[in-house]
Amino acid sequence: MIAQASEAKRLARGAIPLASTPNRARHTILVVGPTPPPYHGVSVVTRNILDSALADSLRIVHLDTADRRDLYNVGKVDLRNVWLALRHGARFQYLMLREHPDLVHMPVAESTLGFLRDSLFLIPARLSGQRVVVHIHGGSFGTFYKKARPLLQTLIRFCLKNVGRTVVLDEHFRGNLDGLVPSERIRVVPNGIPTAPYTASQQDRSRSGGKTRILYMGTLVESKGFLDLLEAVPKVIALVPGVEFWLVGDNSLPEARLAEERIRREGLDRQVKFLGIRYGQEKTQILLDASIFVFPTWYPMEGQPLVLLESMAAGLPIVTTRHAAIQQTLGENGALYVKPKSPDEIAEKVITLINDPDLCRQIVQNNRKRLQQSHTLERFAATLKSVWQEALTCPS
Repeated sequence: MIAQASEAKRLARGAIPLASTPNRARHTILVVGPTPPPYHGVSVVTRNILDSALADSLRIVHLDTADRRDLYNVGKVDLRNVWLALRHGARFQYLMLREHPDLVHMPVAESTLGFLRDSLFLIPARLSGQRVVVHIHGGSFGTFYKKARPLLQTLIRFCLKNVGRTVVLDEHFRGNLDGLVPSERIRVVPNGIPTAPYTASQQDRSRSGGKTRILYMGTLVESKGFLDLLEAVPKVIALVPGVEFWLVGDNSLPEARLAEERIRREGLDRQVKFLGIRYGQEKTQILLDASIFVFPTWYPMEGQPLVLLESMAAGLPIVTTRHAAIQQTLGENGALYVKPKSPDEIAEKVITLINDPDLCRQIVQNNRKRLQQSHTLERFAATLKSVWQEALTCPS
């Protein structure tokens, strides 16, 4: 029934039927992870795994670990979070007994509470000898481990000791696992996105009706850099009066509410629009209607932001930081880079792009090439499948 229900949902989204390969010839993969909403990196990657071609040759069973409340609840301790963790842990045990997966694939958190939740899956998997692939979506696991209390460090070592493979987003994240996972068991799987929705991005940016629109899209918390962008607004509009700033993200978060109130007090609400959360085609269209994408993140657990891949697909010139795996993803010529927490630099780079269409075109061309080479959903699925195949054949 679980597999049938999962198949029905896939077919409703237009996916290829699982029956294209006989079930007896398939390995069963139990994918543990949240799906949207809320929308964040881990939930979107899980959704991409489920929607990819992986299910054409493998039997995918999914344990959805989502908390449908907004992002403000992430990392919080309350009765609902505890109940959800215990419920998901029990569900994991049930699926292990019922589905007999050949392999478990799951994300691993870089925070104390998150890892304690993940241990509800990793401990029984380790004790039962289950083959496991863990997927680390951020770039701060090494820092998290070093700062953890000794008892938590012991738990982390126990949970990761016998994993078949560990997935990281970029080569320079391998060092985060020194002493925890043997280097021969670490594999790099860059994020990938569906590119078909952005076919229209081949149009010229003049489709925005002549308006210059600066777009930020992401979680509206300070460390993602949206407040730094807002500090740059007066400097930009002093030189480019008609420019608009669009901020897409959950504007019910405390920092977003305070920022929106400040923008109104300063009389900038005609130039700065908080558009809230946008999904699907509406989100895609906003990317296509923008002129420049600005993402000056210094978020401690940043990895390889999917929103930057979406901006690449949409043909947007980018202003961002050299944080986490961003420079490795975009390359030296794929963005104008600023230091974290630098509103003056943000304003300078935005004005540079507004005044230099040739530079914008060069950045867009570089990013389209890199996206097709490394960050399509098809390439992501193929690389992940090869990791799964390795883990299925390595000694347990």
